Amino acid sequence: MFIRAVFGMLFMSILLPLYAQKLTLAFFEDKPRSLLKDFYISQFLDQNISSKEAQSLIGDVHNMNYRLFYQFTEKIDDFSFKRTRYCLKLDANKYLGKSSDCIAMGLTPYKASTLSPKTLQQIAKDIQETYPTRALAYTLIAEKSFTHLLQADPKTALYTFNSVGSKFRATYYNQTIPADKLIELAKHNGFNTMISKIVRDPKLTNLQQSILKLDASALNANSNFLLALNAIKQDREDVAIWYLKLAASKARLQFDKDKALFWHYLISQDKKLLHTLIASKDINLYTLYAQEKLGVTPKNIYTSILPQQKKAPFKVKDPFAWIKFYQMFNAQSFPNYEARKTAAIQYNSVETEAHVAKLIYKFSENKHYFLKPYFETLSTLPKKRAALILALARQESRFIPTVVSYSYALGMMQFMPYVAKDLAKKHGFTSFRYENMFDPKTAYQFANIHLDFLEKSLYHPLLVAYAYNGGIGYTKRQILQKGYFKEGKYEPYLSMEMLQNGQAREYGKKVLANYLVYSKLLGLKLSLTTLFDSLKPPTRIHRF
Repeated sequence: MFIRAVFGMLFMSILLPLYAQKLTLAFFEDKPRSLLKDFYISQFLDQNISSKEAQSLIGDVHNMNYRLFYQFTEKIDDFSFKRTRYCLKLDANKYLGKSSDCIAMGLTPYKASTLSPKTLQQIAKDIQETYPTRALAYTLIAEKSFTHLLQADPKTALYTFNSVGSKFRATYYNQTIPADKLIELAKHNGFNTMISKIVRDPKLTNLQQSILKLDASALNANSNFLLALNAIKQDREDVAIWYLKLAASKARLQFDKDKALFWHYLISQDKKLLHTLIASKDINLYTLYAQEKLGVTPKNIYTSILPQQKKAPFKVKDPFAWIKFYQMFNAQSFPNYEARKTAAIQYNSVETEAHVAKLIYKFSENKHYFLKPYFETLSTLPKKRAALILALARQESRFIPTVVSYSYALGMMQFMPYVAKDLAKKHGFTSFRYENMFDPKTAYQFANIHLDFLEKSLYHPLLVAYAYNGGIGYTKRQILQKGYFKEGKYEPYLSMEMLQNGQAREYGKKVLANYLVYSKLLGLKLSLTTLFDSLKPPTRIHRF
């Protein structure tokens, strides 16, 4: 465990924040459009600026998310902006009597499902001429009738079903779907989303029975995989295998193909499927499982890139330096991939190994980089903790220190600004600025502190990964208290696939695979079987 006093000294030794002064318009002039620039625009809009200053930066935005849009509406004296904000943020019970445009803009089916049938019917009537499709959706919601929903045109029926909340679906739509209606619905894209909503909601048992023997030959790989899980839950393993074969044949991504093969093996115990899995060039939980079962070591894991130069070609802690360098490099013309790779490697240094890996990564090369940048910062930690931090960092940022996400998560460990600020305050880091998160040592330090907190109540690295991604509150309420990871024939694998939060579900699987690889690279004798076994509910909280 890092000693706080030592890290306090380390933190104070970091270079002064790059942009400690008040941001001005001049700051943005030479900055390339990017998520990073969006983050600074957001910071600029939090200052005391004029409407004209805010207006001048709208054209510089790379991705106008809701946060940034609402910030602009606070600063810009423009009626259309403020009206849009007003309509988007209205409470559901305030839309009656508003204009059709305002209603269509802000009254989502989810919001609409909270209104009384009488109010919603009136709103539907008010917008019938200008927005007939939305009006029909409101009417269907107000009727609270699954029969009427299925009588609507398939596109509207699917849109309505998929857009209302899970509570509304379970209360009013958990009924049997006639076979002819399933065939009709299956012809439309929204049906794939409907399958996901049905299979992953434990309350929709009647709907799950309806789709048990659905002809899924026209559906995508993910829907076929979900239908296989649905069959497994209903003890129809023969049906599940049929869907899994379809899923494997339709998969566009190797990960999805490996997932279907893995589940086919779990059901059939056919070792030929393990051999098919180890032929995959992807590194994921499914291939690692097969390799472990067959005693095979992956040959396409790379832990370093050579040669290494003494000096980085740009200032690694300067958040915009990497973006400019990346754009400059990609603007060059190379006769082939090998020439590009050779040119990129010439820029490699101790500090830029992760950057070079991004420049030379090519999916078809089937090389998987499990680097350990800035590892000296982690060298005093227990190996399990170091492995977990590396696993998270690889998934969060591929170790690029200055990366910023769509939600403005910062740096190598992708801390949301408010989380980073809260940690800094609680642990005595004075003069903290968000730019400090672009320093790799600080990022590792904050991750270590945050993991101390998460591990107090979470007993497994997979659960910690869920909490790191979705928050500890989500993990406790939506996973630990909802019956996941209990005893069962296909546990813990089934729980890992059934989580409704898609981002957390896939994130957790990838971090766990990273954790296994890094544990072995650090010399720990850890098996995937042990990791899976330890997901069974503990009789007491314990460290993994």
